[in-house]
Amino acid sequence: MIPILIATISNEQDRTKMVQIYDEYYSRMMYEAKSILRDHALAEDAVSDSLEKIIHNLHKIENIPCYRTQSLIVIMVRNTALNILKKQNRSDVVPDSDLSGVAVESRLPAETVVSMEGFNRIVEIIDSLPEALRDVAVLSLLHEFSHKEIQDTLGISYAAVKMRFLRARSEIKKRLAGEKHGK
Repeated sequence: MIPILIATISNEQDRTKMVQIYDEYYSRMMYEAKSILRDHALAEDAVSDSLEKIIHNLHKIENIPCYRTQSLIVIMVRNTALNILKKQNRSDVVPDSDLSGVAVESRLPAETVVSMEGFNRIVEIIDSLPEALRDVAVLSLLHEFSHKEIQDTLGISYAAVKMRFLRARSEIKKRLAGEKHGK
């Protein structure tokens, strides 16, 4: 199934990028999906569906081995697996993924980051947010997804995306302001 997905990419450069992503992250994707679904076949379905989403968002991926790419892929796989789980009306598995140990490295948009130190602190704050807020913050702030793209990726309503983003942004600002004032 995976070679067929990759073969559908007409641009050779994008196809090469997708093969690199597959080689780099397939085992992590399967791990995430299996930890939620507890079934190998369903995990493969989740990974396959996630790879389709990645193909549609390939233009947003600049560097393959980096924090931003890994977080995007983990979020996509996790949410795809949770949607599969929801469809099966199974609620016995709670995902346990923590991105806080992931090293930060990537080229970042200049308008997003004033300094690498400031960026690292913002990433630490984002990683400490509750999962629902963290996913929206990562996709919006680090991957520059629109609210509509986040809605499609996470499978939640536009209003939920907007509310989670506002809550995440508010929490980030509050923590940064607290640090500025020495609290």
